[in-house]
Amino acid sequence: MKELIITWQGLLFEAVTFLIFTYFLNLFLFKPIRAILKKRRENINLHNEKQKYFEESAAKLNEDVRKEKLDLKIEINKIKETYRKEAMIKTAKIISSAKKDASSKFSRIVKDFDKEKTSIINHYKSKSEELADLIYKKILE
Repeated sequence: MKELIITWQGLLFEAVTFLIFTYFLNLFLFKPIRAILKKRRENINLHNEKQKYFEESAAKLNEDVRKEKLDLKIEINKIKETYRKEAMIKTAKIISSAKKDASSKFSRIVKDFDKEKTSIINHYKSKSEELADLIYKKILE
């Protein structure tokens, strides 16, 4: 078996070859991979920033919507209260008007009744006087 002879020229040649190989490996493989990874990291950071921006925008919009809903509920309640008050006032006016009409009709009916009662009483008085005269005449005969 032959012995392996290691010389300094061989070691130097292998070291230089290794350095050249490492240089080319770095140039053609590692730099593009690092560039791709760097670009990817930048894209991820950009997307993370966009995501944070959109999340903040969505949160702000949700808060605005919540405030707007609350404002609308308050406004709706105010409008309801206004219409309820107006309805109560109109109802009170209608009831008051109906009471006045009923009172005036009742007064008129009572007056008419009193007039008719008086006329009936007067009619029966005159009839009773006539009847009394007739009875008196019959008795005298």
